[in-house]
Amino acid sequence: MSETVTKQHPRIAVVDPPEPRVREDPAEPPVDPTPIIERLAVAAVEVLNGHRSIRQLQKWLAPHTYIALAQRAGLASRCGKRTSLPARVISSRTCFPRPTVCEAAIVVWDVNRPRACTIRMEMHRGRWRANALDVI
Repeated sequence: MSETVTKQHPRIAVVDPPEPRVREDPAEPPVDPTPIIERLAVAAVEVLNGHRSIRQLQKWLAPHTYIALAQRAGLASRCGKRTSLPARVISSRTCFPRPTVCEAAIVVWDVNRPRACTIRMEMHRGRWRANALDVI
């Protein structure tokens, strides 16, 4: 008895390449972050003055920004608390390098002197979040 042996060739499956995971721009533009930026600048100055807890800003700051502001607030608290009036915004300027990125320069009046604050906001999971914050 003779058996015929047939070789089976592996089948080559033709698969379409996966669709790229590039997020398209949202159908509607993001909400104007200017009011958020101004409140965040005032809150950051109040944190540095010891009038506000840093935890109140946790959801608005990126983790590395939160840690940097917390360390700076810790240094300020060791230097002693100052009594001051609530901070207020004197002026602010914003620009949009990309539709989901906003950079702003804010002047905040604190006690008896103005303080400059720069903030870079980026869209993160559908809401604005500060990726960089500096108070001078």
